[in-house]
Amino acid sequence: MQDNYRKYLETAKRIFEENKTLTLVSRGKDGKVWAGKVYFGEEDGYIYVALERGKNYNNIIENPNVFFVIEHGVPDRFIQGEGVAEVLGDITERPERSVIFRKAIELVVYAKKIPGVTLFRIRPTKLYISDFTEEWKPRIEIDVTDEVLKVFQTKLKTKYKFFKVAFRAIRPFAFPATIAPVLLGTFIAPHVSIPMFLLTFFGLILAHSAVNVLSDYFDYIRGADTWRVLGSSRVLVDGLMNPKHHLFFGISLLLLSLIIGFYFVFAIGNKILYFIIPGLILGIFYTAPPVGFKYRALGDLAVFLAFGPIMTLGVYYIQAKEISWLPVVLSIPIGLLTTAILHGNNFRDIKEDLEAGYKTLAGILGIKASSYYYTGLVALAYLLIAYFIIKGHLPVASVISFITLPIALKNIKISFNQALVNFTFLDL
Repeated sequence: MQDNYRKYLETAKRIFEENKTLTLVSRGKDGKVWAGKVYFGEEDGYIYVALERGKNYNNIIENPNVFFVIEHGVPDRFIQGEGVAEVLGDITERPERSVIFRKAIELVVYAKKIPGVTLFRIRPTKLYISDFTEEWKPRIEIDVTDEVLKVFQTKLKTKYKFFKVAFRAIRPFAFPATIAPVLLGTFIAPHVSIPMFLLTFFGLILAHSAVNVLSDYFDYIRGADTWRVLGSSRVLVDGLMNPKHHLFFGISLLLLSLIIGFYFVFAIGNKILYFIIPGLILGIFYTAPPVGFKYRALGDLAVFLAFGPIMTLGVYYIQAKEISWLPVVLSIPIGLLTTAILHGNNFRDIKEDLEAGYKTLAGILGIKASSYYYTGLVALAYLLIAYFIIKGHLPVASVISFITLPIALKNIKISFNQALVNFTFLDL
């Protein structure tokens, strides 16, 4: 293959990676044309799409020849293509679904709620590649031969960088649940050591990352995390990391956090173990056997204790070198909101959790009671913050936390609409 053609194929690969939807055009035997936006994924030069039983589906069953356009709304770099679509089967039964799910998690919700969603694989026959981002140049037309496909399967094969996958595995979007108690426990102390604060912050972020990674591993091994579940990082479910490597990564993060923990033991004293050990137990055995708090409907209690009183008082002790009830009491709103986030995820996944053979508190309460429970957690948290400010236990500047109140009210409203719960991440 000529080098200039390979350059255009590199552009095509970039367009595949930059976009997650395409416009699919089909023609039935009656000659009628239909076009629709669909999620897609590309692997080894083949394009995978998922279709419900609509016009495009019916047309392709009658006539597998399709046309597609991949662009991002601005006609500066895009692909027009022709291909032949092959029916792979029901998306619930085909592992190739992960090719799409890896970058279009939104499709998961539709795939598990809409019956009969079918996975198709399109074998491109022609690619018309246009790239005007640097200079004007004519559109290139490439016949997709076996030689072209081989380039996509070798030199242009999709590679997932470890650090990018690892970053996804630690679920950094959940870190505010750790940041909040660290800030609270530090800055209500009578005096603050910035180096100790930074070391505490870094150590607890490592610990939180380790727990997230290990929880995903044990959920996956137990069969609790399947393609239907939205709450995990999906690194294992979508085949982005080998389970053994995933476990090793989680243990490595845990050991790094323990090194910092042992430093605190030597620097402050053995009493810090009163917080490190319970935190370890609640974190590791949240999903790890033989306990698995999550699988025994004790996950809400474990999360409340870990991210509320235990973490906040532990951080306070590092700074103040003393035990006080103040950080315990003031941590209650943080514990409640963190529990609400967990419950929101479990609320959405009640059906999947029951099918996996275990019950969360949401599964025991059921849909209606879960809505009221979620509302109670959120409402009590904000009421307590207001009370603590009025009583002078929190500074007036803490009213800034109420900037999130509109989001909280929106989520409460959503929690009473099961159809919306299925499509939403109830977090704050």
